[in-house]
Amino acid sequence: MRIGAHVSTSGAIPRAIERATKIGAECVQIFVGAPQRWSHLPYADEDIAEFQRLSAEFGIGPNVVHALYLVNLASPDSILQARSIESLIDQMHWTEVLGALGLIVHIGSRVGSRSPEEAMDRAVEGIGEVLQHSRSARFLIENTAGMGTSIGSSFAEIGEIIRRLDGDERLGVCLDTAHTFESGHDFSTRDGLEAVLDEFDREIGLHRLAAIHANDSKTPLGSNVDRHENIGQGFLGEATLELFMRHPAVQHLPFFLEVPGFARKGPDRENVELLRRLAGLPARAPPP
Repeated sequence: MRIGAHVSTSGAIPRAIERATKIGAECVQIFVGAPQRWSHLPYADEDIAEFQRLSAEFGIGPNVVHALYLVNLASPDSILQARSIESLIDQMHWTEVLGALGLIVHIGSRVGSRSPEEAMDRAVEGIGEVLQHSRSARFLIENTAGMGTSIGSSFAEIGEIIRRLDGDERLGVCLDTAHTFESGHDFSTRDGLEAVLDEFDREIGLHRLAAIHANDSKTPLGSNVDRHENIGQGFLGEATLELFMRHPAVQHLPFFLEVPGFARKGPDRENVELLRRLAGLPARAPPP
């Protein structure tokens, strides 16, 4: 198990590794570009090389890239869908260049679609096109909280996408603890956790689980409202997250914090250390 966090690349991509070491993160999630803008940012070879060098020097990894938030592969708007596909192809390229594990993607929503089936058809088509233009990086579908008409709040929906793409080995899942809870999956007890993991295995396959977004939830079970909270300060609480983190099915996975931080400046050392304690891992000494 590796405990990490989403960190900023402001200034230059290698700065992400410097920021990770300051908060005690062992792996990082980054954006390759502004998450709320359609942009294609060229990265200098020396910046890529320095990111890789620092990752190796400080033992930071496996690392992931998070896709921008504007993506909607299921949109009936052909221009929006095309821009989403183009953006994801570009970001899969940078994921591969950086040597990252995969690209974490919110599939999109059914808004404007005539039916859920029509939206699912477009989502499958869009992911397929992205994969046709990619090589080794994994395309990691993130489960959602079920807000509005978002796709992917149920494991069955994610499993259907994977099956319709012939089980491409590059397809995997990033499971968000807050989203899982907010979408109605109660894993606050041992029996509840086993039931949730059994459902995931039945619909998707636990071998597809590649990364965890470790977040507490600011909203209650089944709220369908996506709001993250610092570890131990939300409706999930420390006991539920400890139960989850100590399950054998997730022991080999990287965990990435996406919390507001106790100073409201993003993931911090306090959240990292809380998560390490819940996982039964020793505290990490702060950098000199």
